[in-house]
Amino acid sequence: MTGAGLSSLVGSLSLAAPAYNEAHTIELVVRDWVAYLQAQQTFRWEIVVCNDGSRDETGAILDRLAAECPALRPISHAVNQGAAAALTTAIRNTRGEWVLLIDSDGQFPIESLSRMAAELTRGALAVSGERTKKDSYFARFGSWASGAVCNLAHGTSLKDFNSALKLVRGDVIRTLTLEARGLNYSTEITSKLLERGVEIHEVAIEHLSRPDGKSSRKLVRDAGHRALFVLYVLIRQYLLRSHVLVVPSVVTRC
Repeated sequence: MTGAGLSSLVGSLSLAAPAYNEAHTIELVVRDWVAYLQAQQTFRWEIVVCNDGSRDETGAILDRLAAECPALRPISHAVNQGAAAALTTAIRNTRGEWVLLIDSDGQFPIESLSRMAAELTRGALAVSGERTKKDSYFARFGSWASGAVCNLAHGTSLKDFNSALKLVRGDVIRTLTLEARGLNYSTEITSKLLERGVEIHEVAIEHLSRPDGKSSRKLVRDAGHRALFVLYVLIRQYLLRSHVLVVPSVVTRC
């Protein structure tokens, strides 16, 4: 299905995604992406997926799909380095004028691209998906609390600071250096775009539940890591305002 907003995507688009042990869903997800993008006529596209040292058949499945679809370019880490490192590798291998950051587990329907692309007519350099969350109460509260603190640190009022689904101009996203090793990369990308003076537009999107859940131990560990990372964001913003740290100049549209 096509969308009116996609007419704003002239030039080229890259999908950048990390993948780790996604053999049970990766083929269905990638085929869905390919079918959707093949139906578009206004832009060139490619899909770059970084297989982050998966221990299952994720890499083999991606290689087989790439043989069928040359626009799919799988890249592999020899060992698992974490979601942020895998996404960084995927981003750095993109060539598109615009880059869609998306998870490979199927939680973000590719159809959201149409609504996000429509924001480009308003001069957006970055568009973030505001999720209709279907996670547990614990996860929703953690996301809300960390987002509220990060908004306070930046003086912003984003509704979904931690969303991983983003459409960003390629020459902007490829200059970011991500430091987070785990799932905090989505918060870090938002923070570093704001540091560079990039206004982030938000659009409502659907966010599906994962087919498999997390253990309570992992949820508690991730919550602890998120709290520490939010503290880092607070300290970093203080150091930037105090001119102890500097960031590259503000990005503007050419």
